[in-house]
Amino acid sequence: MWRAALAILIATTTTSLSTDALAWGGRGHRIVAAIAMLLIPQKAAQMNTILGQLEIDNNFVDAASYPDEFIREHDEGHKFNRWHFANLRDDNHTFVCGECLLKALPDNLAVVHAGKTDKPTAVAISWVIHLVGDLHQPLHMSGRLSGGNDFHVTYRGKTECKNFDGKEAKVELHSAWDDCLVEELASGKDPKEMARLILGNITTYKGRPEIKPDDSEPWLAWADDSHALANSVAFDGLQDGADLEDAYIKGPGKALDVVQHQLLLAGIRLAFLLDQNLTAHGPGRAR
Repeated sequence: MWRAALAILIATTTTSLSTDALAWGGRGHRIVAAIAMLLIPQKAAQMNTILGQLEIDNNFVDAASYPDEFIREHDEGHKFNRWHFANLRDDNHTFVCGECLLKALPDNLAVVHAGKTDKPTAVAISWVIHLVGDLHQPLHMSGRLSGGNDFHVTYRGKTECKNFDGKEAKVELHSAWDDCLVEELASGKDPKEMARLILGNITTYKGRPEIKPDDSEPWLAWADDSHALANSVAFDGLQDGADLEDAYIKGPGKALDVVQHQLLLAGIRLAFLLDQNLTAHGPGRAR
C-alpha cells in the first residue's frame, strides 16, 4: 500500500503535475456541495455568511467552483494546480504526494477548524468543498496518462462536449468524466435538483459506513477507492481513440452509474468533514 509511505513523504516532496486537471466541471462540483447542504443545512447557512467575503461564487453551492473559476484564473505561477489531484500509482512503487490533494485537503480543513470567520477561512471552506469533489473523480486519483488527459477518446462520436457554462471542450478521457458524463446524467437539471434526486431518501451522513469515521485520515481510503475505479471502470477495456457509447456509459457499474455514486459519496463525506470541523458557534471541532 502507498498510504504508509505517504504519511512520511507528503510534506516534503513535490509530485509531478497533471495539466488542466479540472474535476466534474461546474455542475458536478455544485451537485456535491448541494448534497452536503441538504444534509447539514444549518452549518451550510452558517458558512454562507463566511463565504460572502469571496469575490465570486460567494455561497455554499457556488463556492464549490471558486478554486476553478477564480483562484485558477489568478494563479499566475500555477501554485495551486497540483492541489486538484494525486497521481496514485498502479504498481508497487512508493507514491509521493508533495503538494497534492491529499495534503491540501487536511491543510485547508485545519484552517476551517481554527475557528476564524475571516476571508482566508472562506477560501479554505471553498477549497474543502472543491477538493472533496476532486477526490471522488476517479481520474483525479490516477497518474496513468496524466489522469486520462493524454488518453484520446470521442463521446458518442463527438470530439467536443458542452460543460456547465455551455462552452464546448475537447474530449479526452479526463474531460469525458469531468463534463460529458455529468452533463448527460443531469440532462439540464440544476445542481440543487440533481442533489435531491441523487440523495433520494437519505437525510443524514451519520451512521453511514462509507464515511469511515473511525479513520483519522479517511480521505486516504477514499482516494484508494477512487483510484481503483479509475482502473476498473474509467480505463477498463479502452484503447486510445475509442468512442464512448452506451456499452461504456450505461448500465449497472458503468460510467454513468459510477459518476452518480461518486457524486453521492462526495456530498455525504463533505457533509461529514464540515460538520466535524464547524461548530454551531463557529469553526472548530464539533463536540
